[in-house]
Amino acid sequence: MKLLILGGTGNMSRQITLQAVQAGHDVTVFNRGTRKDFAVPSEVRVVTGDRRTPGLLEEKFHNCSFDAVIDMLSYTEDDALQTLKVFDGHVQHIIFTSSTAAYEMPQRTVPVREDSCALWTENIFPYGFEKAKMERRVWSTVSEAAKTIIRPSLTFGVGCSNIGILRQNANIMYRILEGRSLVMMGDGTMYRNFTFAPDMADAYLKTLLNPAAYGKAFNVTNGISYMWDDLYNTVASVLGCKADLVHISTETLLCFDPVLFGHLELEKKYCGLFDCSAFRQAVPDWKPRYDLKKGMEMIVSWWQESRFPLNEEKDIKET
Repeated sequence: MKLLILGGTGNMSRQITLQAVQAGHDVTVFNRGTRKDFAVPSEVRVVTGDRRTPGLLEEKFHNCSFDAVIDMLSYTEDDALQTLKVFDGHVQHIIFTSSTAAYEMPQRTVPVREDSCALWTENIFPYGFEKAKMERRVWSTVSEAAKTIIRPSLTFGVGCSNIGILRQNANIMYRILEGRSLVMMGDGTMYRNFTFAPDMADAYLKTLLNPAAYGKAFNVTNGISYMWDDLYNTVASVLGCKADLVHISTETLLCFDPVLFGHLELEKKYCGLFDCSAFRQAVPDWKPRYDLKKGMEMIVSWWQESRFPLNEEKDIKET
């Protein structure tokens, strides 16, 4: 298959690139070329540019011929419209990447089904609001190409920068190793799905040119229910240590530092479990391989090998 990935070097999309090459696909990636922590396989054609530059995507791909496009870079309705304008009539299938953040929060059903919760209509949470507008643009635009929307939830992988309630990443490892405490919102028992990039990549590739996925939007997570405490305790277990978690109410954290903790109110305060039965019905041969322990073993190994420095900005000092 001739596959174009808009992105191709980020947390999830680098795994899509790697797995697509391993599967024998003819892969092209388009991105700004700014990631220095990932070497694109030699078999991959790399096209460099910023999709926000007016006319550039059209210029780079006006004579394109691909079987499918995976768009990891549509964050707004204008982005989606541009992708459709450039590639419609030249490809069979376009997969757009949205997010479970597009659902209004707090969600009214648990786990969240695609047909049970509305998407944002007010700009209370800008990232989710823009993703919701992007989705509406996809469905309202008539196209010859088949379209699918995938909504990942929290997804971790090599290259990610989103682990922990504060996105502390390797700070979590250092603080655990040093016996220092870690802040946890609430009592740490709020449920979440934690998914890992290799499984998400497999989901994308198994969706390509799959008629059962055409015209649909899917939640995609590994489907395993965890609590926030489990994430930190699993990192500690992988390190052979125990995590010292200090539980503080979200309201108190917001009062303490509204800038540092402000995102908790909409991104992480509420339950984050998502029903993926619709996706599993459309893509029955997709079987996630990474539970939390196996996934965090991968992440901790990456942190240790990369020798990440402590992020002082997010290193909360004990008093």
